[in-house]
Amino acid sequence: MVNPLLLLLLSSTAGLQDPTRPLTAMTATADAPATSQAQQQQQTPLRLQAIFTGGHRPSAIIDGRRYQTGDAVANYRLVRIRPDHILLEGLGDPLTLTLFPSLSTLSSQ
Repeated sequence: MVNPLLLLLLSSTAGLQDPTRPLTAMTATADAPATSQAQQQQQTPLRLQAIFTGGHRPSAIIDGRRYQTGDAVANYRLVRIRPDHILLEGLGDPLTLTLFPSLSTLSSQ
């Protein structure tokens, strides 16, 4: 026979998030307007994963895709590739992505 207290405990924990599971973004509710895909893409930070400077044309891996100078990356254009960073230009301020951003913040302290 199943203990009624155990059933109550199991039913009340269904709304809790697993602490070992990565946090997920909140979805739009009736109170909050849904954002367009372009706005979400603009809010998502780009992640520079690798830079290749040896060879004919330098390239960079950003969010799993390979780009070369002049390519469009989200709402930006890849303008410059250096051994430790890249420069993206768009409608707003230029965006510099560094290969190891955590190391650059430590060195500036």
